[in-house]
Amino acid sequence: MQFGTQELFQYYCCAVCDTLQIVDLLESEELERHYPIDYYSYNVSTRPRIRRWLATQQDRFELQMGGRLVGAVIAAVPHSIRTVIGTHDASGDVVRMLGQLSLERDARILDVGCGGGALLDRLARVGFNNLFGADPLLAGDGETPEGVPLMKRYMSDVPGEFDLIMFNHSLEHVPDPVATIKAAYEKLADGGICLVRLPTTSSEAWEIYGADWISADAPRHTVIPSRSGMALAAETVGLRVEKTFDDSTFLQFIGSEAYRHDIALTDPRFLPKVLRMFGWKKIWNWQRRAERLNGQGRGDCAGFVLRAK
Repeated sequence: MQFGTQELFQYYCCAVCDTLQIVDLLESEELERHYPIDYYSYNVSTRPRIRRWLATQQDRFELQMGGRLVGAVIAAVPHSIRTVIGTHDASGDVVRMLGQLSLERDARILDVGCGGGALLDRLARVGFNNLFGADPLLAGDGETPEGVPLMKRYMSDVPGEFDLIMFNHSLEHVPDPVATIKAAYEKLADGGICLVRLPTTSSEAWEIYGADWISADAPRHTVIPSRSGMALAAETVGLRVEKTFDDSTFLQFIGSEAYRHDIALTDPRFLPKVLRMFGWKKIWNWQRRAERLNGQGRGDCAGFVLRAK
């Protein structure tokens, strides 16, 4: 339903941990068809300078690197609203998470499944200087507009070791997440951290919407873990879940309700249709509900901080 094709794909839930998995993996051309050239994570457009400046002030504040005046004001705005003004994009609340991990500016950071590298450029603009991106679906090796190197590689083929390896809504796209986490663990420096951000079935949205849940995103999401499933996967490779951050937004409700009414996420009139159907008051209530669920550990998207056991 992201593109409105209404194709059907079969999934099953693990009887042990409620992790959601696709039955038949797609390969080659069939898989590539579902990642068109305008797929959002690879389509990194240049934002207006004022929006980049606002985002940088917010990021500096979150990372305790300055930006106290403007950044504090922006950071106080609900992140669903920040999406509209352009300081909160596909990178979600990862910068706020990184602000709690005490990273040095020269920390070796790898973003796996980086797409066009929008998040890496955000980190470069606030002073991180040892950044790398890897994504097997890139057209080839290259670099971001800020000069961050990008590698067309799978996690297991990336050279070197890192202080932080991030999967920002990319691990749910791989057919074997446990093997991928294991490959990341082998590339971590002593004391290194793995940050995995993805949707989770341990959420109210999955229980309510089922197949209409926007974060199911068939067939691109092949494995969507529950919280216990994520802990089991980490334990299998010698890691443990040290901390969890919930960062779900009102999109879990708006998008899922739209899917229930056969409105594709990429419909050019998505927002006007949703506003006409539900109104601003309902959407605001969904935002407040998302914040409550995050506080209860029931949001539909979360970040898992993994360290060696």
